[in-house]
Amino acid sequence: MEPPTSPTPTKLQIQAFDCKLTARKIKLGLEKLVESSPAFNESWLLGEFDIGSRIGGLNQYGDIIVRHSTLQRGKHELTIEYRIGDEALAKMIEASFGKNLSLKLPRMAPGDKRPRGMAFFLEMIRSSSLVRNKVIITDAVIEEAHDLNFDDYREARSKLEFLGMVPRLGALHSNLDKRIQIAYKECNQLYACPKVCLYQGKKLALPHRVNVISAKHDYRETGRTRVLSMEYRV
Repeated sequence: MEPPTSPTPTKLQIQAFDCKLTARKIKLGLEKLVESSPAFNESWLLGEFDIGSRIGGLNQYGDIIVRHSTLQRGKHELTIEYRIGDEALAKMIEASFGKNLSLKLPRMAPGDKRPRGMAFFLEMIRSSSLVRNKVIITDAVIEEAHDLNFDDYREARSKLEFLGMVPRLGALHSNLDKRIQIAYKECNQLYACPKVCLYQGKKLALPHRVNVISAKHDYRETGRTRVLSMEYRV
């Protein structure tokens, strides 16, 4: 009997804690840890504001995202998002704050078993049979998605499924429903100065762009982004 295969080191993980410290004290603690610990010797700390920090590094499998939020007066929450391969570093961050952190279950997306956030959504989509072998979502895209304030997952999934069909629609283009023809043209439009994505060690230009418009929220009421822009290549 073969031993079970170990999970991929780039798979996302999240830990959530009740936190006794303010966002400022967490930021100062992270600065000290990254500056003084040999384990973070080739890592760096980013993040303009105290409530959110990103630790990147040459020897890391991905960025480590540390978020501090105040649920109510005197009640704080800390989350650490990281790749499985960087678990030892995440444990060091947890240990550095000692008894000021109490482990708890992370908040999940409504009606789902995965944590909230576009990064976890895209990782789930990447392994889905609906888009497998049709749409490639790179690690670089998932890293960028950590900072996306967009949560209309149904609309995003629908658009990704349509992108998976685009290569097969070309020959039938003139016979398609008018709305599908418009969407097809949008998906194949070329844009100047395309973004570049790193994939399998190569830089690939992403000349196409499509917008996902959320029907869930009004930005003025919720602060949630209503439009998600996706750059890609066919």
